[in-house]
Amino acid sequence: MPVRAVLWDADGVLQHLPAGWEASMRPVVEGHVEDLETFLAEAFEAERPALVGQASWLDILPALLDRWAVAHLHDRALEVWLTIVPQTEVRDLVTELRAAGVGCHLATNQTEHRGRHMADNLGYGDLLDGTFWSYELGVAKPDPAYFAAIVERLDLAPDEVLLVDDSLRNVEAARSVGLEAVHWHVDEGLPVLRERLHAHGLPV
Repeated sequence: MPVRAVLWDADGVLQHLPAGWEASMRPVVEGHVEDLETFLAEAFEAERPALVGQASWLDILPALLDRWAVAHLHDRALEVWLTIVPQTEVRDLVTELRAAGVGCHLATNQTEHRGRHMADNLGYGDLLDGTFWSYELGVAKPDPAYFAAIVERLDLAPDEVLLVDDSLRNVEAARSVGLEAVHWHVDEGLPVLRERLHAHGLPV
């Protein structure tokens, strides 16, 4: 069946952190914690409950920083989470697809705090037909249930929906429940994305 809806990942596809999350966080905490790698790993894990709406990142982050005795870095650390650069060319492609009658939706793992920041400041309400936030769905990629929940809400057959994501794990999870999927990162360039979408019959 033809693809009727495209699910767009956020970070790495429609937007990016200038140096990536880990590279951006390193200079904030470097010299303030003894084991930088362990801190970064713990921060990544600590965020997980907030991604599925079970906790607030605004509560988790201060507790994390307190455990590492770096509470004074709170504002700088939070700034890293909210440093986002929109990918203009990819957003233009979304507009192009919508004009051709293809539904386009955001499908992203986000905490409520960061998701609301994105919604309020990056224009996703106007850019897309809908948004699927992990914190609202109560499940996050790469859990196949995340994609099953979206397909149910869209009321489409799985093979009528295509995911664009920079994570191969997410792409494989989407395919495991019958979705079409394209693995792509902004660093590969827009022509590569157009080629991969065209291979799935999309009018690009």
